[in-house]
Amino acid sequence: MTKKSTKISVVGGGIMGIMSAYMLQRQYPDANIILYDENGFPNDNASFIAGGMISPYSELDHMPENYLGAGLSSVKIWQEISNSYNNCFEFTNNGSLIIAHNSDHYILERFRSILPNNDDQWQSIGRQAITRLEPQLNISKFCKGLHIKGEAHLNPKKAMPALLNNIKNKKVKHIDIKEEKHMSDWIIDCRGMGAKSDIANLRGVKGETLIVYNPEFNLTHLLRLMHPRYPLYIVPRDNNIFLIGATIIETEENSNTSLRSSMELMSALYSIHPSFSDAQIIETRAGIRPSYPDNMPQIHVSKNMIICNGLFRHGFLFSPIMANCVVSIITRQPYEFNHLFIKDNKENANNLKRKCA
Repeated sequence: MTKKSTKISVVGGGIMGIMSAYMLQRQYPDANIILYDENGFPNDNASFIAGGMISPYSELDHMPENYLGAGLSSVKIWQEISNSYNNCFEFTNNGSLIIAHNSDHYILERFRSILPNNDDQWQSIGRQAITRLEPQLNISKFCKGLHIKGEAHLNPKKAMPALLNNIKNKKVKHIDIKEEKHMSDWIIDCRGMGAKSDIANLRGVKGETLIVYNPEFNLTHLLRLMHPRYPLYIVPRDNNIFLIGATIIETEENSNTSLRSSMELMSALYSIHPSFSDAQIIETRAGIRPSYPDNMPQIHVSKNMIICNGLFRHGFLFSPIMANCVVSIITRQPYEFNHLFIKDNKENANNLKRKCA
């Protein structure tokens, strides 16, 4: 694998494809590693418009607890990558603040009950701590919360180009997966929804985001609002810019953000702080994210093909870990999180329509 003639083709310019090419290039600097995407680099895909959250504790209502260690390891990997890039993509790991309106404290309590016991990375907090962490929040509205330490976020629109600039070989080209597997030593399929016709149980889930500019509001933590109808998260970015997201819609129609979603997002945002009534809307976006039935990402291996898909809402959280799994498969070296993501050959055969013989 150290020979320059070794060819590894990575197909798909989302965060999974980029991270796979990046990690493989670090492992094999002399190999011929090529990242392909027919729509260019960076591709304006679901990864590019994502919130960029790396928040494993906050995701425990969407994933099994045994994935927590992988998520925490991912935060460390992103920290190391950020340091090597002089934090040019707004990586911040000062934690998350989870709040709820006084009438919705039961939702906050439900979420607290699923967090690991005897874990010093999170704590229940009251008015005094909320004011200390985020002075502009109205503690008459939000008198209870959860503070989760060490969770992180970044700006995908800065992180993805930064990583791409360090990948030597990129080609804007359509790749036929079935043909390419005979021309490469390894092919890494990271096409996301582009692989829908080849993967039997892959489905699309629509997510919608709103980006606003509000010079009258400051936020230093990733903020999540628990709500029975429209929970949302607010990701602070540089220069008083905020990304707001929430929606999970079971549809593969990649249209613009719906009026209903926009109204709900804006209403919930205004409930956080009245200054958002005068915030400037920079953009609203919608993207279709690939998901398996259990909503967790998977890796399938068939001969020289490695298929990484189903990252849904966990793209930035798990892409570094899955990329390390890819390296592990190629090097035939153990990796502590392989068992979470790599599925056995029997399940692989059931899940895939394609014939890899």
